[in-house]
Amino acid sequence: MRQLISFLFLLCFSVIAAEAQPLNKAKPAVNLKAAQEAEASNNPYEALNLYQKVYDETKDKTLVPKIAMLHYVLRDYDKAEKMMSRLVSRDRRGEYTELRFWLGMSLKANGKYADAKEMFNQYITDGQDKALIDRAKLEIKGCDLARTAKQPENLLIGNVGKKVNSPQTEASPNLSGGELYFTSLQAKEVITIDGKEGDWYTKIYSAQPGEKEFLDPKPMGENINREGWHQGNVSISRDGKTMYFTRVELENNAMKTSKIYYSKKGSDGWGAANEVQGVNGEYIAKHPCEGELFGEKVLFFVADVPGGKGGYDIYYSTKKSDGVFGPPVNLGDLINTAGEEASPFYRDGKLFFSSNGRPSLGGLDVFESQWNGSVWSDPKPLPYGINSTLDDLYYSQVGDGMFGFLVSNRPGINNLKSKTCCDDIYAWEFERVKVELLAKTFRLKRKGEKENQPLKKCTVVVYDVTNKTPLPVDERTNPEANEFNFVLQPEKNYQVIASCVGYESDTLDFETIGVKKSVKIDKKLTLRLERPVTVEVDTIIKQNEPIRLDNILYDFNKADIRPDAEPDLQFLTDLLNKYPDMKIELSSHTDSRGSNESNQSLSQRRAESARNWIVAKGIAGDRIVAKGYGESQLLNKCADGVECSEEEHQLNRRTEFKIISGPTTITVEKRERMKITVPKSKATGRQSVPEDAELFFYQKN
Repeated sequence: MRQLISFLFLLCFSVIAAEAQPLNKAKPAVNLKAAQEAEASNNPYEALNLYQKVYDETKDKTLVPKIAMLHYVLRDYDKAEKMMSRLVSRDRRGEYTELRFWLGMSLKANGKYADAKEMFNQYITDGQDKALIDRAKLEIKGCDLARTAKQPENLLIGNVGKKVNSPQTEASPNLSGGELYFTSLQAKEVITIDGKEGDWYTKIYSAQPGEKEFLDPKPMGENINREGWHQGNVSISRDGKTMYFTRVELENNAMKTSKIYYSKKGSDGWGAANEVQGVNGEYIAKHPCEGELFGEKVLFFVADVPGGKGGYDIYYSTKKSDGVFGPPVNLGDLINTAGEEASPFYRDGKLFFSSNGRPSLGGLDVFESQWNGSVWSDPKPLPYGINSTLDDLYYSQVGDGMFGFLVSNRPGINNLKSKTCCDDIYAWEFERVKVELLAKTFRLKRKGEKENQPLKKCTVVVYDVTNKTPLPVDERTNPEANEFNFVLQPEKNYQVIASCVGYESDTLDFETIGVKKSVKIDKKLTLRLERPVTVEVDTIIKQNEPIRLDNILYDFNKADIRPDAEPDLQFLTDLLNKYPDMKIELSSHTDSRGSNESNQSLSQRRAESARNWIVAKGIAGDRIVAKGYGESQLLNKCADGVECSEEEHQLNRRTEFKIISGPTTITVEKRERMKITVPKSKATGRQSVPEDAELFFYQKN
């Protein structure tokens, strides 16, 4: 198992040794021995070629499982699945029980989660390797997660192109100063080590951005790319001044040593590289990345330090000075698992890393953990799209975190041997969601008109009411047309109010919560002509008859007296002064939206606020009973759960007064300025007046 994982965590140097005899001349026994030697020396491409040659000549069925597993090692999951499926489906004597786990892994890599889950369950029942049984249980959880995973609608993923991505594997993309730094072999074929291979070492490259894709990459200079060594795992500090990377020495196509180096950037470019002190040792150290813990700069990295949690764990070392760090500290059980961890990336208190020791959509998935100042949170997988059915690592973010890179062996554009053999660099971006509101104002249609008519010269104001306190977002006036454009934000609640001289305002509420893609919203606001009925009569108000005061309005969820409510309150004050033995009940009512308790409390506060205003004008407090009725006395059908228009809800939001002692009737003269609503029985005069008519009275001089 570890041998397979080590291959994935190498930079996937695709090389073969040229020690075997030519395939067309060697005997099967010679080829078989050469295949075994190639396999033992971590040369899977050569081993596969030789085993396949022997099988073609001998039809030795014992070689088929070996060939199938080499396809899996080389991440050709289509071929691995087909070969393993044939073996397992015909297995009557239990010869290929152990192969069921790897068939499950191949099925999972091909996105066949239901079949993979069935195969893992079979292995749990019949398998012999306890470690693989535990792994199978983990993989089943991953299959269950994957079957419901969906890519966010605003997540965009794209291959960065053939100029950067060669048929071989690319790794560790970092964008700094507009340049893309990454590691690559930049070869188009499998490299044969035969004395004629030339410069076959992996290097760190940089590529300048072009109009549509990055330009041809260029290898870094000798200060970074040391002759005779493989360079990898490049990482640039966030300030762009320090480069970290690894220098790797191979033995038998496997990592013999891997140490972390650093270079500082000056006015003339990147300086000479030096070995980082404190983090390297008698173990493999790789995947460096600067970060911060406990208020100090640290270097995160991956290593197989003896005594760790699994094979490769994530460690950190505290920075003492440039290139000098304290002893490595294992990040612990919340981050590290019995599996493999890789490619840590730190940004603003969050650690992103890849792991195959947790339930995953594929092999290596990217996870996120939040640092709260003392401990890490339980790692959570990033969404489908970032993660895939295959291996996903080297995740990074750029700028505000809405854009970045990752490396994956998902089907690429020019892979070496199979569509999933080799890692390419991908750019990802969460589309910045923009909500465009087009508000249009209309006047209510008149008799003979078939539809509402556009209304110009209006003003439209947008309020953010997400936090219950209205905050003005934007205000537009359009004297030439009835259209108003606004750019809003997702995950908000908004209120839009349109007003126009001579018309009653119209209000609408809407939300952008749950909006995941840029969208355009059209809203219509219809304003009614302000045509009050004028009645040339005095009005008689009887005791215990509720009279609505139409101008006493309140801001959303507030009880403060607004300036436009003061004339109505002054009207009541004048009435109380005119009738000194009169006592009134001053009541407030809400609509049905919100809980009964909150509406009751709000209405009581509003009634008391109005009472306090009048008392402050010199009226004795015991002459006014402030009463909040909440939503208990609705005037229409708009109870809880009933869909109503804003106008219907507005009818229920009202302030009323009624005489409770003193005169049995009072007369309000027509010359007293006041807008009130009286019952139908009070609307009399020279013309018919609809129920709940609005009566305007004009103040005496």
